[in-house]
This record gives sequence, C-alpha cells and structure tokens, in this order.
Amino acid sequence: MPQSYLARFGRGDMVRVRRRCPAKTHLANVKNVAAETGFYTITDENRLPSTAIEHELSSLEGRGLAALRRTDETGIPPAVGTDDRELLCLYLAVQMARTPRKRTGPLFGRNVTAYADGREVDLALMTEYLTRKHLGRPPREAEAQGAWDYYHGSRAMNGGNDPTHDEAVAVTLSSVRVCSPQYRDRHWRLETCRKPIFLASDAPLVLWRPETPEDAYQGFGLEGAHEIRFPVSPTAQLVLVPGHGTSAEEVRLSRVNSCNQDLADTCEQDVIGHPDRPAALDRVQLNKRGPTLRFNMAPGIRKNPDGTEEPMGEILHMYTTCR
Repeated sequence: MPQSYLARFGRGDMVRVRRRCPAKTHLANVKNVAAETGFYTITDENRLPSTAIEHELSSLEGRGLAALRRTDETGIPPAVGTDDRELLCLYLAVQMARTPRKRTGPLFGRNVTAYADGREVDLALMTEYLTRKHLGRPPREAEAQGAWDYYHGSRAMNGGNDPTHDEAVAVTLSSVRVCSPQYRDRHWRLETCRKPIFLASDAPLVLWRPETPEDAYQGFGLEGAHEIRFPVSPTAQLVLVPGHGTSAEEVRLSRVNSCNQDLADTCEQDVIGHPDRPAALDRVQLNKRGPTLRFNMAPGIRKNPDGTEEPMGEILHMYTTCR
C-alpha cells in the first residue's frame, strides 16, 4: 500500500499495526508496512529490470491523495463529472488491483509447479497442495477437480508453461480501466465519525453485501456489491452505493465498528490504526487466513433468450471468498 495513504491513519509516519499471523500488535513506520520489494518490477525490452510501473503508480497515488485532501476540505465527495471524481475512480480501481491476493489466480499454476518440485501434478498432488498450502484443510472432491482442471487448462493455453511474474502483473493491472466505470456509475457517500477510529488495511477497498447461503459456494464482484467502501482517514470513509450523485452523513460508532470488522475480515495480513487509538484495533477479530481463491466443478445452466434453461455440462467456477 502507498506509504502516504497509510500515513493518513497515523501520527507522522508511525502507525499501529495488527497482523493475522503472528497475531500481535506493534508500532511501525509506514515504509515497513504492507511493502514488498520488486512487486511491480518487470523486465523491459532489453531484458533488464524496470520500475516504470512503480513510477506510474507513484504518480497516480500522489494525485489521488491530493484529491482526497480536497475532499477533506470540502466535506463532500467530488461531484459527478469532475476531474477529482475521474481521478479517484482510477485510484480506487488501482487499490483493488494491486494486492497480492489479485495475483493468486494468475500465479496459482506457478505455485503448484514449485510445490510439486518435479512430481507429476495429478489429482492426488493437487489435493495435497490445497490441503497443505492453499486452503489449510482437505478440499471437497469437486474443488480438487476444479483446481486440477484450471492448472492444466491454463498451462495448455500458455504453451505448456506457467504464467511469468510479468504476465501476472499485466493481467491484474489490465482490470483497472475495465473496472473504473463500476466506480463512476454509483452514488458516492462520505461517511464521517466524530471519533477518529476508522481503520485502514493492506487491502482497504472492501466489497460488501449481506451474507447469503450462496457465499458457501460462490463469490461476488463489483456489480454484485451493495457497497464499495474505502477508508480515507481515521474520521471518514467513502461508500459507493447504487444510484447517482453525492452525499455526506455522520454515522454511529456501531457503523464504524461494523465496517472495521469487515475491513479486518478482508485484509491480506495487516490492519492499521492510529498509534494513540489501540482500542479500535483491539476490537476487531482476525482469523489466521483471509479470503481465499476457491474452485468448484458443477453442472452449468444456460439461460436462453426465451427465458428457458438448458444444461451445459460440467463447468469450472472460480471465486474468492468474502472473508
């Protein structure tokens, strides 16, 4: 995550951090939080390391934070059609795309191959990998089959090879421009709280909808989200909901606490708060594992133009859990 964004939730450059594993809270400088060396380093046309993407993202982050500061000053989200609105649409889309979790799918095959270490990747080995590494527990038969099909199918489409680091970077960033309209075409609400207890995380953009039975076997994305939340300071968060226009409202502490828990559920590893406000961090619960890429093989159903349905055989479904 950008250091300047995280610094908005601390004192100077210091923040309080709570981790999934090991489960402990500590003070840290923002430069040491949610940072991974070489995360966006790619190979240029001369086969040399290039940090061009990192420089582009740094420029966007600077402009995005300037727009957030203007929102701080006005107390309302940027209006539809303004430069700041367009800029923040891009900024939010990048925050969604830049987490390690977004690379889980593109790099799944590469990770399985490394784990296999020369062994044949058959169904038994895939079950072993899901149990010991990916899920931390034995998968259902349909999940192991789905993961195995995805592994071999993606390699077949890539000439028998696993995607490279550069390809994984390209795939995740390609979603940014495609997803930006999903942010633009919503009502933007700035929620504020008198107490500075909104938390941030290493994956601060949260998609939320009420829990449903379908959560056990499928996920949802931007279109299905009832709310798209993004904390912008210890006293405010942006909430994008269906509709048009902008609004601002002060919310109850119970709302902040609920949103903080949802943020903790969906973080990668770290939840971040103000050094002098430990209670907000202490209040959230953190499981050892966060949202996980899941696989499923199940009968597919095709809807015809006349509204009738027909079977389409077994299909692979991939999704990431809500928490």
